[in-house]
Amino acid sequence: MIGFYAHHHGSGHVHRCRAIMAALDRPAQLLSTDPSADVVLVDDAGASISGDRDAHGTLHHVPPGHAGLRGRMAQIAAWIDEHRPAAFYVDVSVEVALLARLMGVPVITLAMPGVRDDAAHQLGYRQAAAIIAAWPNWVPLPEHLRAHGPRVHQVGGISRFRGVEDVIDGDVVVLSGRGGSGWTRGQWDAVQEACPDRSFRFLGGDTAVADPLPYLAGARVVVTAGGQNSVADVAVADTPALVLPQERPFAEQHATAALLDAAGLAVVRPQFPTAADWPDLLDVTNSLDSRWIRWQTSGAAQRAADVIRKVVTQ
Repeated sequence: MIGFYAHHHGSGHVHRCRAIMAALDRPAQLLSTDPSADVVLVDDAGASISGDRDAHGTLHHVPPGHAGLRGRMAQIAAWIDEHRPAAFYVDVSVEVALLARLMGVPVITLAMPGVRDDAAHQLGYRQAAAIIAAWPNWVPLPEHLRAHGPRVHQVGGISRFRGVEDVIDGDVVVLSGRGGSGWTRGQWDAVQEACPDRSFRFLGGDTAVADPLPYLAGARVVVTAGGQNSVADVAVADTPALVLPQERPFAEQHATAALLDAAGLAVVRPQFPTAADWPDLLDVTNSLDSRWIRWQTSGAAQRAADVIRKVVTQ
């Protein structure tokens, strides 16, 4: 048995876990607050949080006396005690990783983009038997991961999709995930007014679809934030992309967007462009030869599963 933990913010963590689980040749269960999990955990968010929330900077989220945190950790510990997992993949939580390791379970964790040189992240990386990085193997190892280099495995962008089967033709597809967006309706109204010869399809929020890949693959341009899963899905679709990174902790999306920009894989704007800039910006993106094959999505979930199997058999 292999344990999987998925952070509840957005849908990307769950999708990535499920993709890796599908590539494993052994039983696995997903633990998460997300209602689709195999084991639905107590929520440790909400309620008023006071006191030493981060244990003097050594952890990220351990508010004293918090019933949700206590219940959540008790559930995970009980699951480990019952199932005796051979390994535990954590995507992502320093606290859950440490709990599993303290119970004698080897941990595989995920290296998230952005600057993760704080004490808590470094503790999480140091204890890990292996660290999976969901970006291509040609990406230079970030400075905060260099001390852990021998245990870092850059497997490529992990998408829940393996390839394009159906295509729904369209012009501009705007993709936003469940993790929240700083984009406003007013901004997009102004963009559409400035681009009367373009048609826009919005995927996200109330207009989200279960399978966005046919829309992504059939678009002339995809406009997306810089989340890892969104980028990997666009790479599978192999569609020219305009990336507008959202504000996230540790500058996560800006780090990914800067990498895509430097590699010439996408057109990137760190801030939402003015309405007047959009006609030319969409034309430039249309003409981009993005070579998304370089993001190495093909076989990425299998390579991540191989890392977990190697930890189990060590």
